[in-house]
Amino acid sequence: MKLSTFLSISSIVGLVYGLLFLIVPGVMLTLHGEPAEAHNLMQIRFFGSALVGWALIVWLGRHVRDDRAIRAMLVGSATGFGLGTLISLWGVVSGLMNAMGWSSVIVYLLLLTGAVYFLAPAHRLQPA
Repeated sequence: MKLSTFLSISSIVGLVYGLLFLIVPGVMLTLHGEPAEAHNLMQIRFFGSALVGWALIVWLGRHVRDDRAIRAMLVGSATGFGLGTLISLWGVVSGLMNAMGWSSVIVYLLLLTGAVYFLAPAHRLQPA
């Protein structure tokens, strides 16, 4: 897979989740077994807005050829994906999220794997 393809896929995933969190936050919370209370609705909308912003940065930068810019996108993304994996895993194991939370763990792990793969020295200089 080319780096631009990975960045496109991860951006689309982030954009879809971000828009869902903004447009139908109650549905998204309920799907994961979390109460759709006012404070949760506000927090998930904040998360959705951050995802949309991140997705646009990655989408607009998917064809960048500057190694430092690519590395910055990948390191930032990998950090977010790693933390997201840990938080989702904690949520499922602690019972804060239902079994649907495993889908978040899997999505984060797949995206983390891709980001780490492209951070490897053999792939870093192949932006196209």
